[in-house]
Amino acid sequence: MPTYRLRLVAEAGPDPVDGTPLGHDEETLTVEADSPWAARSRALHRMTLRPMGRVLRAYDADTGDEIVHPPPAGFRPGRFTIDGLPGTYDGFTRGETWNGFAVPYFPLAVARRVADDYAAQPAGLDGQPESEYDADRDLVRLYDPSSGEWDEYGPVEIDDRALHGPRALYPVGARYWTWEEGSARADSATC
Repeated sequence: MPTYRLRLVAEAGPDPVDGTPLGHDEETLTVEADSPWAARSRALHRMTLRPMGRVLRAYDADTGDEIVHPPPAGFRPGRFTIDGLPGTYDGFTRGETWNGFAVPYFPLAVARRVADDYAAQPAGLDGQPESEYDADRDLVRLYDPSSGEWDEYGPVEIDDRALHGPRALYPVGARYWTWEEGSARADSATC
């Protein structure tokens, strides 16, 4: 069985109970597993690090690549851009197009970054774009001031069931915005 050295990182952030700042913490573990994702799961069970509500990420200690969940069947990794938003966003696609434009699906962290970048645009004649994540309903919500309505993006159904948690993919702007797909990501087997 292969051996993996993983660096677990708890990012700096507020304590979810009292809001006091929590610093950045790291721990490196070596585990045996069949895949990087399985190694991540084993490392999380063995870690002494206490995330306490902070974002916890796992990286290959040798390459620095983040270890994330493999994509669901039928999806492949992609890198997406759109005019008007400053970022390049790593996500997934089934290879579909809509009016010639890419149809991306994003993990929650990336979907929230797309939403934050959308809300950070300068206000237009109709007002300021807004965004929020509704955790109770598991929706990324975007307010379009020109229409006066909220667009909502929940996790897509894969094999006739909605996935939640780390495997969930959100189609933010899919079949509505003019997404372009760029070159594929280097970590082609992650979600």
